[in-house]
Amino acid sequence: MAFLKHFVSIRIFRSGMFFCLIILLFCVNLFSTQNVAYFEIPHQKDPKTIAIIGAGAGGSSAAYWISEAFANSSTSVKTTVYEQLPQVGGRALVYNYTRDNTQIFIELGASLFIDVNYHMTNSAKKFGLEFINYGEELPNAKVGIWDGNQFVFEQSSSSYWDISKLIWKYGWAPIKVQRLVKFIISKYLKTYEFKEPFTSVNLEAERLQLDLERKFTAQYYFSELKNINQLYLQHLVEPMSRVNYGQNLGEIHALGAFISLAPTGAKSIKGGNYRLFEKFIEHSGATLKLDTKVIKVTKLQTINGVEESVKYKKFSGIEFENIYLEMKEIPYVTLHVTFVTGRLNPSYFNRTKVEDFPNQILTTNSGKTEFLSLAAKIILENGETLNKIFSHDEMSDEVLDRIFSERSWTFRKVWKSYPMLMPNQTFPPIEPDTNFYYVNSYEPLISTMETECVSSNNIAKLLANRWISINL
Repeated sequence: MAFLKHFVSIRIFRSGMFFCLIILLFCVNLFSTQNVAYFEIPHQKDPKTIAIIGAGAGGSSAAYWISEAFANSSTSVKTTVYEQLPQVGGRALVYNYTRDNTQIFIELGASLFIDVNYHMTNSAKKFGLEFINYGEELPNAKVGIWDGNQFVFEQSSSSYWDISKLIWKYGWAPIKVQRLVKFIISKYLKTYEFKEPFTSVNLEAERLQLDLERKFTAQYYFSELKNINQLYLQHLVEPMSRVNYGQNLGEIHALGAFISLAPTGAKSIKGGNYRLFEKFIEHSGATLKLDTKVIKVTKLQTINGVEESVKYKKFSGIEFENIYLEMKEIPYVTLHVTFVTGRLNPSYFNRTKVEDFPNQILTTNSGKTEFLSLAAKIILENGETLNKIFSHDEMSDEVLDRIFSERSWTFRKVWKSYPMLMPNQTFPPIEPDTNFYYVNSYEPLISTMETECVSSNNIAKLLANRWISINL
C-alpha cells in the first residue's frame, strides 16, 4: 500500500491548538511532500482547527466527543482525522472468513467489551448497531485450563457443580476473588460519575482509589496482600491475564488482572467492532483521510516575534519538532494470532477423542504450554472447527501439525496488541505540550476499547473547558 506522506506544521497564535497522536490531537498548518496545501490557523472567533492522528478507538471517539462537546457552544470546530491504514478501527480489525455456506467476521484484534462499558455499549445502541454475545456462534462451548500435561480445570454443563469443585479444590479463594473483582470494578465505574476531567493518569488512579492496584504486581497483590490460594492463582486467575493481555501475574499490575477477570456480559458488534468506530467518525462530521501517514509535526513558535530553537524527537514513528515531548515509548506485547480450520489431535491433549475435552482452552504459566489460548469459534459443515489461537511465538507448521490431526486453512497475524501493564510505572502526560494531547497516555493503566473512549472523552472535556471559557 502506498501511503500519502504528510508533513504537519503547527503555528501557534493566541487561539489554542489541539493534537492527537495514535492518538494525539492538534490544530494544524498542513503541507504534503507532493502538494503544498496550507491551512491557516483561524482568528479567535473563527472555527478552531483540530487534527487527530489515528482512527482507532481513541481517535475516532475523540472526533465524536469533540463534536458533542462543542455542539451547543458559540465556539465552532473543524476536525480532520488522519489514518495511515485504508480503514478505520486501529486494532479493531476483522477477517471475513467465507467458505461453502459459512461466513463469519473474525476479530483479529480487539474482540470484546462488556455490559458495564458505558461508552461502547450505549454508543452502539445509539447508532443502531447489533450485538453478538460472546460464544453465540458456538453454543454450549466449555472452558478448560491446560498446563501442558493435563486439564487442571474443565467446565461442566452445571455451574453449581463447577463452583462446588472449585471450592473443594481451592477453598474459599474463588469467592474471595469474585468479591474483590466486584469491589474493584465498582470503584472504577465511578469514573462515569465525575463531572470534572482529570489532568493526569496518576491523579485519576488516586481519584478512583485504585492507586494500590496499579502499584503492585498481581502476584504480590493477590498472594501477599489478599492471601489468595496460590494454586487458584496459577490455575484460574493467571490464565485470564494471559488470554486477555498476554501477561503473567508476576508481570502485570493488579488492576490489569482485575480487568481480565471482569468479562460479565461479554459481547462484540455484529460485523466487527470497527463498525462502531466508523460510526463515531461519521456522526462527528470530521473529515477522514485514510491511507495518510503523518510522519512529522512541527510547532512554529512566533508569539511576540520569538522563535524557539529547533529540537527533534521521535515518538511512535513520527518526528516532532519544537514540541516538548519528554516521555518514553509505551512498550507493547507482541501477540501472534493464528486461525486454523481443521480437526484437533486428541492425543496432543492426552485424550482419545476430541469430544472428551473443552473447546475453549486457556493455559497456565507452567513453561510447558505452546500457546496462550485456543478457542473454537464455529463448527463447519464438514465437521471441522475454525479455531483462534493466541501465542507469544509464531505457531509454526510443525507445532500446528502436532496440535491438529488435519488442517485445511491457516492464517497468521502479528500484533503489537496491548501495552505492558507494568506496576508502579510513570504514565505519559495527557498534555505533553500546550494544547497537544495524548489519548494513549491512559493505556498503561487500563487498555481496552472502552478506556480509549474514556480517555478521549476526558480530553474533549479538557479542550471544551479551555476553548469555550475563552469565548464566553
